[in-house]
Amino acid sequence: MDALLEVVKNRQNTSPRGGIRKADAALRYAAVLHDHEVTTVADARTLLADSARFEAVETALRQVPGEGGSGVRRGYLWMLIGDQDTIKPDRMVLRWLARHGVDVTPDSAREILRNIAHKLSAGSERQITAWEVDHAIWQAARSGR
Repeated sequence: MDALLEVVKNRQNTSPRGGIRKADAALRYAAVLHDHEVTTVADARTLLADSARFEAVETALRQVPGEGGSGVRRGYLWMLIGDQDTIKPDRMVLRWLARHGVDVTPDSAREILRNIAHKLSAGSERQITAWEVDHAIWQAARSGR
């Protein structure tokens, strides 16, 4: 494992307090997924539909140092795998919401973006996902809008 970490050369920490190197965290995440027989994206998508197995994996992933109490990293993982109802309520999303008068925590940001997606879907011919709302906020925040 140390040789692989040296190759990656990512010296950023997962957190300024109690974190570990991001490369180490990624390897630990991979080990947890492997231990739970999640070795492909298809396996991960199947896992999302199995609440008991999913909770076991979530519990194991929470043990990775630097995870934080909000589960932002885990949410991003599931979001990338295909969970359209999950968002990544990181600093960029929280700051964008605050600039628009909405002071939230990561947990309340998740709920607000899901509600926004639901309301947008009601006036649309298709379902708008929380992920799409998250992505739109990211695009707006990156462009300074």
